[in-house]
Amino acid sequence: MIFAMLALTACTGRQAATVDSSASDAEIPFEVAKNYFFKNDQAIPENPKITSREEFDSLFGMATLMGADGQPTAIDFDHQFVIAIVQPETDIETEIRPLKVEARGDSLLYSYDVSTGEKQSFTTRPLSIIVLDKQYVNSQVVLAGNRETNYFPAIDRYLVDSIGSNYSPGDHCVPLHSIVGVDERQGDDILVWGDFWVFNYNLVGDTLKCVSGGSHPGLMHIRQTDTGYEVTAFDRVTDGASYLPSAKKIFGDRFDAFQAINSDAERREQLRADVLSEYVRRHSIAASMYQDYGWPAKRLGK
Repeated sequence: MIFAMLALTACTGRQAATVDSSASDAEIPFEVAKNYFFKNDQAIPENPKITSREEFDSLFGMATLMGADGQPTAIDFDHQFVIAIVQPETDIETEIRPLKVEARGDSLLYSYDVSTGEKQSFTTRPLSIIVLDKQYVNSQVVLAGNRETNYFPAIDRYLVDSIGSNYSPGDHCVPLHSIVGVDERQGDDILVWGDFWVFNYNLVGDTLKCVSGGSHPGLMHIRQTDTGYEVTAFDRVTDGASYLPSAKKIFGDRFDAFQAINSDAERREQLRADVLSEYVRRHSIAASMYQDYGWPAKRLGK
């Protein structure tokens, strides 16, 4: 499953550009590019600005559909460039809506909104591409408010900092999660039910060898702050004899869905391989295998 931020994935910090708020704002026109998809074998780019046909074609493919509006939006990189927002793969319905682009001094302030809905039976990679005139190509792109676009990075941080740190340490702490349900109706207390895991690894040769880790299913409470999201509380399923009663209490009418996810070891292993593969790409780690103690090494995902 899924990551968003993916950005699935372990979080990486991005340095925020300085915006001259005293400069007069000028809204910049843009066009939303339609009918493209992000290639599965590529890592999400750190810089959302793409200025050449070669770079664009290496990251995106055309998704031609039937009908008058089925052709991909034409992009002329001799006179245009794009800003692309790509999120980690997810089975939560997600929409990225561009709002506006403003010129502020030597920067472009790009405002966009991300909304999430229900859990789906399939996964997608949320994507938004806007096309701008190349006269602005030398401006630095600043994502409005430097806010995180969803709460998955906050979940990953919590798993690494508050749970992974309690295990025997490794060189790499990699979280993963299968989301069971989301309730955003109370904006100051976003509820995310999931099967959460964390693993610590040491790199030995080309193999990430697991030294510790485990499962922590439950309900995370998340709120949005001025700079992003944070986990405010975690209702954990307890171990031992109280496991089933506590799981039923926490997951409620989502308990059957949780049981189906938690008991699917094959799907979880594929998720772990995919998440680790994304992690090693993002951090430029020379690893092609991962291994649990006492078990044969397995190849990472694509």
